Amino acid sequence: MSFCYRDDELGSVLNSSLRDAATHLASISPHVRLRWGHSMLAHREAVRAKLISSNVIGSDAYVVVAGPANTYAHYVTTREEYSVQRYEGASTIFGPFTLEAYIDKYTSLVPYLGPSASGAPQSDPAPEDQTSKAISLQTAVIFDAAPIGKKFGAVVQDVNTGTTYRAGAKVSAKFVGANPRNNLRLDSTFLTVDRLDSGVWKPVKSDSHPSTVYEWKRDNTDDQILGTSTVTISWTIESGTPAGTYRLSYFGDSKPFIGKISSFSGVSSSFTVV
Repeated sequence: MSFCYRDDELGSVLNSSLRDAATHLASISPHVRLRWGHSMLAHREAVRAKLISSNVIGSDAYVVVAGPANTYAHYVTTREEYSVQRYEGASTIFGPFTLEAYIDKYTSLVPYLGPSASGAPQSDPAPEDQTSKAISLQTAVIFDAAPIGKKFGAVVQDVNTGTTYRAGAKVSAKFVGANPRNNLRLDSTFLTVDRLDSGVWKPVKSDSHPSTVYEWKRDNTDDQILGTSTVTISWTIESGTPAGTYRLSYFGDSKPFIGKISSFSGVSSSFTVV
């Protein structure tokens, strides 16, 4: 099988075409409206005709247009739906001729799918990054503070070290925390469940796992003025979890009233899973 990618001007959407001897799959990234689905027949037939005329597939081969691809390009509607500008039409961000644009772009990929094809389609310039122009109605974080005598990441309520845990049990620890909006940690994690392996702590779960829970909380109204908060990390032990020694780790970022945001971490005591 072979792939052909094009990073085109339709929102820099990475669309793909996949073929084998009998079937050609065109993967699409937009949300396809039911009414537009009928127009997809035109899309499919246009791609199929181009594939046959270019000797990429035989006349008995199938062409399938399906989604989603590896990203999202909002809606594609018919021109009639677009003109009404209800939710679907208003979410067709590339205009009323989006369908025709997809057909044009997909048929332009056909030469790169031939058995002797070489090279790759030329990419168009990436769209301008508009994130800096986004408007937010959410108030900014003013500052974080730790209670007197405590540091960020300090354990407020530890795990129960006097018991062993089994599958189905919930283990949790509470830490001196800071506002998670200081750093959303999109490429990282707010927590890990660590297992002791040959004397080395190794993370086995993060905040992306459904068995873990991260909860940030201001305990009372006064804390909104004082800037203090707590973070509770919980882990529900799953069936099949290897027996061993574990701990909970918390990762956060605090913002002083004056100065830069800085990272910190905290760990619970170790506990045993049997």
